[in-house]
Amino acid sequence: MAFSTTTISSKIIFLVSIIAWIFVSIQLIELHSLHSNEKPRRRLSMSVENSNLTKINSLGVKAFDIWDRKNVPFPCSPDDISNTEGLFYIKVPKTSSTTLGKITMRIAGREAKRIGLEEGKMCKTYDPMHHHYAYELMKNERRNQLKSFLWTIIRHPSNRAISHYQMRLRNGKVDSEVDSFIRNLETYGAFSPNIQLGYLLPYNDTSTIKERENLRPLVHSVMNEYNFIGTYERLYESLVVLSLLIGVSLSDVLFDFLPSEYSRCGSYEEPPWLSSGMKDYLDSDRWKDREEGDFLLYNAVNESLDLTIDKLGRDLVATELQNFKNLIFIGTKMGRSILNVRGCGIPDLHPNHLPYADIDELNWFNDLSPEDKQLVRETKSKRATIYALHNYQNYGQTLIS
Repeated sequence: MAFSTTTISSKIIFLVSIIAWIFVSIQLIELHSLHSNEKPRRRLSMSVENSNLTKINSLGVKAFDIWDRKNVPFPCSPDDISNTEGLFYIKVPKTSSTTLGKITMRIAGREAKRIGLEEGKMCKTYDPMHHHYAYELMKNERRNQLKSFLWTIIRHPSNRAISHYQMRLRNGKVDSEVDSFIRNLETYGAFSPNIQLGYLLPYNDTSTIKERENLRPLVHSVMNEYNFIGTYERLYESLVVLSLLIGVSLSDVLFDFLPSEYSRCGSYEEPPWLSSGMKDYLDSDRWKDREEGDFLLYNAVNESLDLTIDKLGRDLVATELQNFKNLIFIGTKMGRSILNVRGCGIPDLHPNHLPYADIDELNWFNDLSPEDKQLVRETKSKRATIYALHNYQNYGQTLIS
C-alpha cells in the first residue's frame, strides 16, 4: 500500500506532537511536584522561625507599663469591694518581704489620704504582712486590671536560699556543715523547688511547676499578669521604678528603720559561714536544674527591669535613685543616733508610729542639719505628677531640672 508524502509528513508531525505533549506533561508533573514539596518546606521553615521567636519571647520579658493616672485612677478601693480590686502585694519569703509589706500599706494609706478618704481609712490591700500564694489571694478570680495593681519583689534563687538558711542557722535549727546545707536545700519544705515561681503563680497551684515543660509558660503567665516585679539585688532601684510607674512620691516607698540584724542596709556581702563547698553546690547543674523555674523568672524580671528603666529614662531613674539614697542616708544617721543601734531606714515610719508621714512631718526633722532639711524639702517638692506615656520625657526633664 502506497502512502503519499503528505500523509507521511502528517503522521510524523502528529507523532512529534504526541512526544512533545508527553515531554511537557512530564515536566509539568515534575514542576508541580517540586512546588508541592516546596510548600511544606516553606511552612516548616516558617514554623521553625516562629518557634525560635516564641522561645525568645516565651518568658514574657517586657517593659512594665506606666499607670496612666490621667485616664485611669490608681486603684484605691474600699474594704467591702470585690476581691478583684485593690492593691495586691505577694510576700515572698526572704526577699525583704516584711519591709515591702509595710511599704504596700504605706502606699495604700498615703493614696487614701491623697484622694480624701475619711480619717483612718486606707485603700484595700490583701494581708500584705503575711505570706500567701498569689493564686490563694486571687481565689481563682480574674482581677479587674483597671482597678487593681499587682506587684512583688523576687530574689536570686541562690541568695534567697542562703538568706533562709542563715535564719535557720541563727535560730539553731541547722549547723554550718556542707552536708547539712545541701540536705536542707534539697529536703526541707521551705526550700521547695522553684518556690518563688510557686508563690507568684496567679491562677495555678504549685503542682503545675513539677513538670519541666510547664516552666516557661508559667513564667510567661507571671510576667504577663503582674504590673511590676523588681529584684532584691536591685531593691532601691526597684522601689524608685515602682514609685515612677504608679506616679507617687519617693516618700511613699521609704521604709522604717531596721536594726542591721534584720536588714543588710544595702549591703550584699556573703555571710562568713558560706563555705567553698556550699558555693560549689550553688554553682552546680544539680542546683540550677532543680531551680530552673526560679532562675528563668529571675532573669526575665531582671531584663524587664532594665527595659522599664529605658522606658522611663535612665537619667530620670538615676536622679531619683540618688534622691532616694540621700533620704535613706539622712534617716539612717538619725535612726542610729536616736536608737543607738546599727541599721538603716527612716525612724518612726513603723505602723505603730506615723506610717503615712513625710520626713518633714516626723518629730526628729527639726534636729536635722540645715543642709539635710533643705534636701528633704527639695525632694518633697518634686513629688511625682503622672503623665501619659508620651509625656514622660517632659516629666523626666521636670524632675531632673
